[in-house]
Amino acid sequence: MNFIYVLGIIPLFLYIINRKVGVATYYFLPFLSLLALASLYEYVGTYLLRLNTGYWFRIYSLLEFYVVWYFYYKILEFKKCYIIYGSLYLLLYGYLLIDWSPKNKIIEDLPLTIAITLMVVVSSFLWFVDVFKKMEDKALYRRTEFYYISSLLIYFTGTFLVFLMADYIINNDSIKLLDYWVLIIIFNLILRVTLIFTVWKARIKSEH
Repeated sequence: MNFIYVLGIIPLFLYIINRKVGVATYYFLPFLSLLALASLYEYVGTYLLRLNTGYWFRIYSLLEFYVVWYFYYKILEFKKCYIIYGSLYLLLYGYLLIDWSPKNKIIEDLPLTIAITLMVVVSSFLWFVDVFKKMEDKALYRRTEFYYISSLLIYFTGTFLVFLMADYIINNDSIKLLDYWVLIIIFNLILRVTLIFTVWKARIKSEH
């Protein structure tokens, strides 16, 4: 499990040792920074100090939404739509805080999970549509944005499906709770490995 925390720090480390990367990585830097911070906090706070993580994850959900929002806001058009959506999310977040309790985290966080997953799916779709409409010669695998968007799409849709099954898994004796966390770890692993490869790839391209 500890290696997951380390993998979360590596993308930011790769950026720090060589900042000559493309503009897409600059736009994605807030997410890389938050991922590194979350990995450090979860290792120290959760693994070492055994602190209650309910409040941290609540704050993290707010930060996570806006670093992802920022990335799509910068690479796509529809600026006004993103500003409106970002404002609506803040209102939703504030409203849900009124009766929020760490004990009911799974149920009460569902609207926030839906909001960020919806944004990722729709924004990713718009990016792919825009790329194919322009019909540029540059292949998808040569675009840094493609890897960032793919990693977000896989991670958020995957964890969202697991999130929807959480109540069933927890209340079903035939399914071990460990299986739930294994799925979460797998999607976290995919995200971190993909980001390491992407930042490294951007670094290699900048050296040539």
